[in-house]
Amino acid sequence: MLTDTDLFRRKFEQGLSYTDFVATGQAEGHHLQWQQRHEQLALDAEQGKLLNGFARRMNVLCLSGSWCGDCALQGSAMARVAEASDKIQLRFIPKADEHADLIVPARINDGFRVPVSWFMAEDFAFISMFGDRTLSRYRSMARKALGSAANVLAPPPADPVREVLAEVLAEFERVHLLLRISGRLREKHGD
Repeated sequence: MLTDTDLFRRKFEQGLSYTDFVATGQAEGHHLQWQQRHEQLALDAEQGKLLNGFARRMNVLCLSGSWCGDCALQGSAMARVAEASDKIQLRFIPKADEHADLIVPARINDGFRVPVSWFMAEDFAFISMFGDRTLSRYRSMARKALGSAANVLAPPPADPVREVLAEVLAEFERVHLLLRISGRLREKHGD
C-alpha cells in the first residue's frame, strides 16, 4: 500500500484545481460532461451544514482522466463537497506517465484505473484510498452485465447521480471522523 508522505505532498503540490483540471479536457470536448455533472450535484442544506462543521483539515488527491465518465461524476461530486468546506483541499492529477510513481502502486484488481483518490491528513499522512467506482455504480454495472446472476439486493437508486454524491460525501465524513478522533491529531490540536 502506498503511504509515502513526501510523494503525496509533492503530487498534491503538482495537482490542479477542479476548474483547471476540467479545462484540460476542453480541446476534446470532455469538459462538457464535467460541467453537466457539477450542475447536477449541488449540495442540499443538510449536506452543507455537515461539511461546514468539519474541524480537521484534509488533503485529497484525485487521479483522474478528463475523458472518463466515472471520473466526471465522482470528481464533480468531490468538487461540490470541497467547495462547501474550507477544511478540504482537493487537487486533481491526470493519469499520465509523469505520475507513474503514484499510479503503479495504486493498481486496483491489478489494473490501472481511474478515478482513484487519496485522503490525507493535514500533514499528508495517508488516511484512505477511494476508487475506482462507488458501490452504487458497481451495482448498476452488475445488473446490466449479469442480470439476475448479479445477486444485488439493493434496489436501483431513484437518482443514480445523487446516490454517487451521497457515497462520496459519506467517504469524506468517514475520513473526517477518523481525523477528528485521531489521538495523534487530538494531541496536536489540544482537543
